[in-house]
Amino acid sequence: MKHTKGIYTLFAMATLILGAATAFAHNGIEHVLGTVKALSATSITVETAKHETAVIALDPTTTFTNKGAKATLSDLKAGARVAVDTKDDANDKPHAVSVKWGATSAAAKDASGKAAPKMDPKMKM
Repeated sequence: MKHTKGIYTLFAMATLILGAATAFAHNGIEHVLGTVKALSATSITVETAKHETAVIALDPTTTFTNKGAKATLSDLKAGARVAVDTKDDANDKPHAVSVKWGATSAAAKDASGKAAPKMDPKMKM
């Protein structure tokens, strides 16, 4: 019985340590995925898939990437689907670390201009 209690304690400690490591894995970075609703020189407004609105501050350190290439705020337009990495500032307000859009997908066109082949859902891996 004592041996079983020790195993449970060890399991609980391992779970706690692994959970803490996972929580800190992103170094305080949160991801906001959605559609750009509004843009200004100082903020971006994103509507998420859950129809929630997030207003995220922009600053001179925010990076912009379009289709894997360096971009600027002026390249981004309302209606674009984005992935914004945010970090809370000293006032617990989110500010954008990076804004990415234009990612290629399986349905995107390849270099020849043809649609990329779609994966057969019946195919076994």
